[in-house]
Amino acid sequence: MIRSALFLAVLAASLAAPASADDSFRSPPAADSMAAGKIAAARADRTAKTGVATTAAVTVEEVGDADSFGKTVKWLGLLSGNVLLSTDCTPAPGEPANPNCITLNPAPALTVFTAVDVASITLPGKSSETLLCHWQTPLVNYRAFNDTLAPQFFNFRLSPRYRIQSEVLDDPALINPNTSAPFAGSFEVVLTSIAKNRSMEPGDSESETISGTRMCIAGMVNRAALIGQYGLTAAQAKQFFRKPITVTMSINGQARMLSGASINFGTRITGD
Repeated sequence: MIRSALFLAVLAASLAAPASADDSFRSPPAADSMAAGKIAAARADRTAKTGVATTAAVTVEEVGDADSFGKTVKWLGLLSGNVLLSTDCTPAPGEPANPNCITLNPAPALTVFTAVDVASITLPGKSSETLLCHWQTPLVNYRAFNDTLAPQFFNFRLSPRYRIQSEVLDDPALINPNTSAPFAGSFEVVLTSIAKNRSMEPGDSESETISGTRMCIAGMVNRAALIGQYGLTAAQAKQFFRKPITVTMSINGQARMLSGASINFGTRITGD
């Protein structure tokens, strides 16, 4: 009964977390893509026979992302955000307090936290034409220990959040469909990265170092999403990439039965 209640409490906390607005991408229907491929093949065949090249651009049905097709990758910048989870964040004598140290609640209580604005960069206008891509690499070391007298559920989740700021989004007539309020200059994307959970018997412990890179699919933001998902006009989406863009990282998370963790998210941004 105790296990069931604890599991439901942890599950409820997980479901209460904001939905991920991540870099998911959906291809056009396969039948449409195959039909477009046949048209492109026939066009190439005509060019080979006649020697006259057509000027038709590639389509989404043909290649998935027509905006960035054939363009060179541009290296744009790097963010690195650090957070420490500890049972005691008191600094050593003579040392300054660590603003990114978060004190864990005593076990078995859940700690829900947000480390705000741990890293930020500003990209000059015209840095990219149609998208910002991420190469997100966590380096996370944690320790978990059940020092209670009853079975407990270990839970550890981390979700870096990226606030995308642009003067184009200052227009009060632009409404963010995710909040139903004006953008007020920015919107956020969330890239869920780490989710660990399991049952722990009294005296159980575990430690792990987690590292792996999550790379761009649709990216942090792209021109098609600005128009189709966020409601900008084609002209506004073009201006978005012509103006400076500030990207600021925060880290959301929750922890239960953790005795400590060192968290770093390094994120390199590229464009086209």
